[in-house]
Amino acid sequence: MPTETFFRLTQPKQERIMNAVKDEITRSSYENFSIGNVVKQCGISRGSFYQYFRSKDDIFLYLLEEYRTDIENYAQKRISENGGDFFDMMEKTFRFATRMLCYRDSKDFRQHLFFNEQMLRLITLQGDYITEDEKFFDIEKIKKFINLNLLTFHDEEDLETLFNICMITALRDLAGIFIADNKEQHVIDNFLLKLEFLRKAYEIAG
Repeated sequence: MPTETFFRLTQPKQERIMNAVKDEITRSSYENFSIGNVVKQCGISRGSFYQYFRSKDDIFLYLLEEYRTDIENYAQKRISENGGDFFDMMEKTFRFATRMLCYRDSKDFRQHLFFNEQMLRLITLQGDYITEDEKFFDIEKIKKFINLNLLTFHDEEDLETLFNICMITALRDLAGIFIADNKEQHVIDNFLLKLEFLRKAYEIAG
């Protein structure tokens, strides 16, 4: 994530730096990302740039944050309006995320932002192996809205386990957009097949 120094910059300067960053990501993979190209395009020194971002990992995480925030906000809105139906929230949020990852920004930008060893590590190890800040989606954002009476268990630890299973499954299916160039409906169908299996096991029949 950016440093406080970055956020103290004027809005136009922040935008100039981030536009240069996005242009470099569009051109280059994570492994080939060049801070030298960024500073040259936006007209600042390398030393100044490192006052704003400590590493390229910070840059990529910051850009992922916009995607993550939109997904979390959608999920929270859905679960707060559907009577706390966990599986409905997972299905609709997955559809929302899939559309975003298939169409938001340019294809090259999305490919380079998400499809690299570092980012795939963060989005697939959705469990005890990464920090809370690194998780792509945190259950704490929605836990209070989930109606446990609709599920076959009432323990919050079991809920977190189910959530992590769903998230790992969802993120690995979403990775197919970048790894195998899977299309939107194919990605959705793959996930819904697995979600239905979990629904039958853990949702109380209406």
